[in-house]
Amino acid sequence: MRNNLEICLSADELDKLASNIHIAFTCGASRVELCSAMHLDGLTPSIAAIKVARENMPHDGDLLVMIRPISNLFEIDRALLSTMLEQIESAAKLGATGVVFGAISHGKLDIKTTRTLVKHAQKYHLSVTFHRAFDCIENWQDALNLFIELGISRVLTNGTKWLSNTSVIQNIQHLKTLINFADNRIEVVIGGGVTCSNAAKLWQIATHNNNQVSLHVHSAVYKQDGYLDPLAVRTLAEIIGKKNER
Repeated sequence: MRNNLEICLSADELDKLASNIHIAFTCGASRVELCSAMHLDGLTPSIAAIKVARENMPHDGDLLVMIRPISNLFEIDRALLSTMLEQIESAAKLGATGVVFGAISHGKLDIKTTRTLVKHAQKYHLSVTFHRAFDCIENWQDALNLFIELGISRVLTNGTKWLSNTSVIQNIQHLKTLINFADNRIEVVIGGGVTCSNAAKLWQIATHNNNQVSLHVHSAVYKQDGYLDPLAVRTLAEIIGKKNER
């Protein structure tokens, strides 16, 4: 199992982005997800930010770009879909290796929009992560099966209902159920409340049957000055690495 530590990087401070890319990968991450406006749960980063990230990426690192133009509850109308398709194309041309998006409608997976977005991303040979809009969906089993059918690479979840006050650890049993249901057919990315103190417990559920699982972190690896904390990134990478060696 690859050491899949995914760092969510803020694109809002360009003067710090190159340094944070370097810290992320030298300290053990294998992927970064680039987002703007993290206080709004992540929006599409600027062209300038994607360029800076791409220019500072290692040759074997993955650059995932958030595709979320506005901070609504993942409902996508025709105009917004057009914007997202343009942003996917732009991310591909700027050197992204993958994109991150989600689409729901009235608490259910927006199947038509999801199909359109996935096909467009695949046109540019981009991997696809369905983000935490997944945690708004009641029938998550059917959603996962559709993701697998469409060729979506990953799904981001922390096993709790979106905007609930329940921690990722409190719902660890649901994560186990979800990972077992995925059964290595799609990678499950555990994100939302992952910290250096709970990562080992979360990673224990990932190693059973050599499942395709990653840990996704943001606030737990940032210092107050806006730079990544190398020690925190290394700690998380070591937790994953040690478990992989067993």
